[in-house]
Amino acid sequence: MKNRLALTIASGFYIGFIPGAPGTYASIVTTVGFFLAYHYTHWIPPSLHMSAICLITMIGVLTSAIVSKNTGIKDPSYVVIDEAAGQLLTFLFVPFGILNLILGTIAFRVFDIWKPYPIRKLESLDDGVGVMADDLLAGIYANLVLQIISILIQVFRKVG
Repeated sequence: MKNRLALTIASGFYIGFIPGAPGTYASIVTTVGFFLAYHYTHWIPPSLHMSAICLITMIGVLTSAIVSKNTGIKDPSYVVIDEAAGQLLTFLFVPFGILNLILGTIAFRVFDIWKPYPIRKLESLDDGVGVMADDLLAGIYANLVLQIISILIQVFRKVG
């Protein structure tokens, strides 16, 4: 039962088993979920946003460690809970808008696939920590890109 539950959660309720690009699918589903949550509430408090990221990360470390142990595969491609945490981190403290959602999803996927230094190094961490850590740093990098774009837009609006 524990193993089945871990697999269900780590795979994003089986999104990770959709053929093709499971990480991208999980990122898109996370972005759509974030959009819907914001659309219906009109505001997501930063403390709730951070709490969700922390909760997903802790659950991700535990469930991905169980799945890795059961399969003998350090980071199975169908484990996509790490994409959910990283994608949510991308949007933390970023102005809400469709453009930021699209750019944030693209930026996160680019950093998650490209894995610039030291993202790739984080994959070597033990248990579920390595599975989660590289995506969290990709989320931080993508967040920084969105922050810079937001600042540049504000500067150009003031100049123009």
